Amino acid sequence: MFLASFWDWAWPISVGLLAGLLIATRKHYDYSKIVTLAPEEFRLNMRRGQLVDLRSETAFDAKRINGARNFPKRELFGQLNKLRADMPVFLYDDHQGALVKAVAKKLVRKKFQPIYVLKGGFSAWHFAVKED
Repeated sequence: MFLASFWDWAWPISVGLLAGLLIATRKHYDYSKIVTLAPEEFRLNMRRGQLVDLRSETAFDAKRINGARNFPKRELFGQLNKLRADMPVFLYDDHQGALVKAVAKKLVRKKFQPIYVLKGGFSAWHFAVKED
């Protein structure tokens, strides 16, 4: 009887302590290093860092911002050795969707910063583009 009543109160306390420990030891990342820039500001600053196009290879081959490197979808994380962590990263995709935000957050967790995102994506880019 004592053992049964012991588990009635010990089990919730143990679970609570474990959850608290997990929350307390979780790493906190500074996502304020992700900055969304208007196309004009993005254009003025993109030459100071690494320009990454997250669109499909087909879209990239058709039109792109001059100087961009293409890492379609999530291929970027398999090729992180091609980027320098000590230089800013300028990201864009088609419409600044959830993909570019997820990639930006993951880059911050991988110690890349600052990260600049093109507001509105490539569809908002009204400057000259390179076409093949």
